[in-house]
Order: sequence, then structure tokens, then C-alpha cells
Amino acid sequence: MADQYAARSGGSEQPVMDSRPSSAALSTEACILRHVSRVSRAVVAAYDPALAPFGLTGHQFNLMTTLAETGPMTVGALADKLGMDASGVPRAIRPLADEGMISVERGADRRQRVLTLTVLGRTRLDRARPAWARVQEELVDALGSSRWTSMMSELRIVQKAAANCSTRKPAPVEKKL
Repeated sequence: MADQYAARSGGSEQPVMDSRPSSAALSTEACILRHVSRVSRAVVAAYDPALAPFGLTGHQFNLMTTLAETGPMTVGALADKLGMDASGVPRAIRPLADEGMISVERGADRRQRVLTLTVLGRTRLDRARPAWARVQEELVDALGSSRWTSMMSELRIVQKAAANCSTRKPAPVEKKL
């Protein structure tokens, strides 16, 4: 890999980005999937025990918070907002709908389902927020506020790169001769 700093005229150092990954970056130890998966599991494991007394998981809290902030959404819109596949949303919301925390109604198109946080759901979310806030504060304190702000930007870049990954696009159809 080329040196990331190349001398500019005038003697100052200027970062130079080499778009080719180094052999170290292509090792399984540097696998983005492995690192992000481990971090995701560790973060969920930090929030889940705090939210359990309220009958919620971290994923459910995230889903309900999204609905609270944006208002009613279709299954597809919620999936996009959460960065998940739409086919997984019904399984994720089923326990919340069964407990009356989310309502599921038909949309303008009969195939659409519109999800809304109910009064019971908003009440449960409001009760769980202080527990969430304690974990959030502990993690931000451990990371440092400015580092966390920076990491959020970096994670958005990773998310965008993954969304644009060639494996997410349909493969070209081979023509038979």
C-alpha cells in the first residue's frame, strides 16, 4: 500500500488516499462483517438487560423509537429506516402488536401495512427511556462524546458502502447461445 502521507511542495504533509486495500485489510482478521457483528452483539447485550424490566429488547426499543419519532409508517418504510429487510419486520413487530403496543392497519394499497405506535406503546417507551438513557450515557462516557460523534459519521459511511456493495445488485443474466 502506498504511504498515506506524501510530501507536498512546501514540505507539509498531506494525506493521500490509496483506493487499493492492503493485504492486511483483506485478511479475515480485518473482516468488516466479523467486527461489525461482534460490536452489534456487544451493544445489544448492553441495552437488553436495562430494557428487560419493561418487557422490551433493544431491537424493539429501537423500532418503537423510530415509530415514535416518525409517526405511522409502512412496513417497507420502517425496514428502510432501520436498515433491515422488509420480510423481517412482521416477525419483529408481532410481539409488540400482540401486546397492543403497535397497531397494524391496511394502507391505501391493500397489500400495504401501516404501523403506528399506540398509546400503550408510547407509555411503555416513555417508561423505558430512563433505563435506555443510563446505558447510553455510560457508553458515551466510556467512548467520549466527540469520539462517538465521529464514529456515527464513520458508521454511516460503512452503511452506505455496504448498501452500494455489488452483491446487493442483481447479477446480470447470462445469455444462452
